[in-house]
Amino acid sequence: MPQSNELKRFRCYEIFSQSTGLEIRTAVKTNEEHGVVVERSGRIHLRFFKLTPKTKAGEITQIRFICEPDEAFGLSLIISQVAGSSVTCKEKLNPHKFFSGELGEETVTTLSVEKWERGGKSGYALTVGRGKDFISVPVPLAKFIFAGEFLRTLSTEQSWVERAEKRTSPPVAR
Repeated sequence: MPQSNELKRFRCYEIFSQSTGLEIRTAVKTNEEHGVVVERSGRIHLRFFKLTPKTKAGEITQIRFICEPDEAFGLSLIISQVAGSSVTCKEKLNPHKFFSGELGEETVTTLSVEKWERGGKSGYALTVGRGKDFISVPVPLAKFIFAGEFLRTLSTEQSWVERAEKRTSPPVAR
């Protein structure tokens, strides 16, 4: 019996370099109370990844960075600013901080956008860092600008929220 695959469409843009990549797509944040979903809201998901296999145990091969819609819009503005710069520069989003583990250790994730020049070569890059781990994705100018425009579009599309309606008791008939 032939197996049918159901395809699902979602907004996504992928950039590949020689050894790294970046996936930008829509995401949803879910809030629960007592095991019941009470709210969902739009987010933008950036997944930075390495294309090379792990060389040692515990090596990080991907880092995720989830943006709120206005944050993704700000990132698109930073990309436009850096793309239009006539000199090398590096701009960063505000870092994301969260606490994890039994001891509640603080984890900080940074995202930077840069125009670089080294050894007579120049280009653009998006870089994510978490602790000692960094993944940098060098990007040609056209893809760099397109990523900014894609983020701008997603930022408005993902500005939504779904909330459970609070129901009040119906009036008692007398």
